[in-house]
Amino acid sequence: MPGGLFARGQRVSGRIALEPYLAVQRDLWREIRFMSLKPFVSVIVPVYNEEYLLPACLEALKQQDYDGPYEIVVVDNACTDRSPEIARAMGVRVVSEPRKGVVNALRTGFAATRGEIVACTDGDTCVPRDWLSRLVAALNSGPDVVAAGGLYIFHDASWWLRLLIPFFNLFNWHLNGSNLAVRRWAYEAIGGLDPEIILGWDAAIGFRLRRVGRVVLDRKLLVKTSARSYRAFLCLRYALNYVWLALLGRPLLRAMPDIRLPPGRRPARGWLSGVAVLMIALGLFTFAAVSPGAQAFGPVFDRGQVEQAVVALTFDDGPNRRTMELLDILARYGVKATFFVVGEDVQQRPELARRIVAEGHAIGNHTYSHPLLMAAERPARIERELDEATEAIRAATGVTPTIFRPPHGWRSPWLVDLACRQGYTVVTWSVALEDGLGLSPETIAERVLNRVRPGAIILLAEEGEGESELSTDNAMLALPRIIEALQARGYRFVTVPELIQMSAGLNGDETPFFSDVSRLWGLGCGRLNSAMEGPAR
Repeated sequence: MPGGLFARGQRVSGRIALEPYLAVQRDLWREIRFMSLKPFVSVIVPVYNEEYLLPACLEALKQQDYDGPYEIVVVDNACTDRSPEIARAMGVRVVSEPRKGVVNALRTGFAATRGEIVACTDGDTCVPRDWLSRLVAALNSGPDVVAAGGLYIFHDASWWLRLLIPFFNLFNWHLNGSNLAVRRWAYEAIGGLDPEIILGWDAAIGFRLRRVGRVVLDRKLLVKTSARSYRAFLCLRYALNYVWLALLGRPLLRAMPDIRLPPGRRPARGWLSGVAVLMIALGLFTFAAVSPGAQAFGPVFDRGQVEQAVVALTFDDGPNRRTMELLDILARYGVKATFFVVGEDVQQRPELARRIVAEGHAIGNHTYSHPLLMAAERPARIERELDEATEAIRAATGVTPTIFRPPHGWRSPWLVDLACRQGYTVVTWSVALEDGLGLSPETIAERVLNRVRPGAIILLAEEGEGESELSTDNAMLALPRIIEALQARGYRFVTVPELIQMSAGLNGDETPFFSDVSRLWGLGCGRLNSAMEGPAR
């Protein structure tokens, strides 16, 4: 990967090259687990002028409940204050690195320590008492785990930042420098830290470590760090730098300015940071809510992870005047599809719902009344919409749906959480025929066929109004062309439940970031639902 994250200092070309060594590590892991040995852990704390916050950091590290051996090493990164003296007075070993920069300090720390596991935190950070125990437990959770970490919150932030940081943690998919641990052999196998990447070093090493093993995040493991760097538009710079690093393999910015403040003093221009962060948060929330494949609010099935040439046709908003025509087309080609139906429409046309099931198609919940802003509704309304739609479907067909598609595909964290807790798989799509507003049937078919890949879920809305009705007419005319072309390419049409079953067990490593992110909502959505509902009556 020339010019990317793996170009510098890399000792392996891929995971296969390390397989014999990994096998030895797996055997050692099993032996350690059997003998209940506790690995030796080295904790590295890079420090530059942290005399105000360092004592609390070191005291928290000295009070760890980890019952195995561990050491604490402070790296004096060209300090001009009393930080090194404070560390020595607290009985902590201090090593010196005169070259400024956190990566230089960490490289020196790795070289000066001897633990088989190396944990990292910052001098302005306080870790919980079970920090080391949980990091070691995460690393011992499997023979292929090479690094583990958690998230962070702030102990000195303004009110707006305290409010927004849990939201931003939803999109934090990488290792965090103040809360991580890595196996030494894996660190050495990838060639250590890249000295050219300073801002974003933690994300970069996480990307590289995934080449030799699995990186896990304990999203309940929170450390408290300082918010002093999150001023003016530095928040935006952090976000842009991470995106640049993830996409292009190199950082956009080399470093951030050093900000050191006495206790109780906060950086100026905090309101500008608030505006910037609020705009970013709004953009991220909107993306997570409307993008069919976004997983930040919880698990969403937008395509199948399959190797076979299969696709799933789905139809929304029926049964209605078009459903009979759709069923006739599908029967003519011997194609099975999935219908996400509206409860009110099922009650008005139960015979069509029964025909859908009788002809072997799958049926899913699309709410009872199709509210425009279903994602923004109170949890009680969402639950009622789901329950009443399911009852209507069950009464008409005898089938209880297990899949759910929100109106327009729009989602909120409490909607996804509630649907999942009720046993539904939330389904969106990867290809939408409804994107063809004003296009001819030929153009619609061409665009859809260009986007179809194995495992694709194709959406067609059954009903429309005004211009969208014209689009739906053209999409209906395009449907036979799409079916014929895909069958000619060797594709087989399956229902969404069949596609889910075919994908079972294949999604784990395909989207490691999103699968981690989706679990975070489970921590707070229950409380959010209760708070939105108010006291019980």
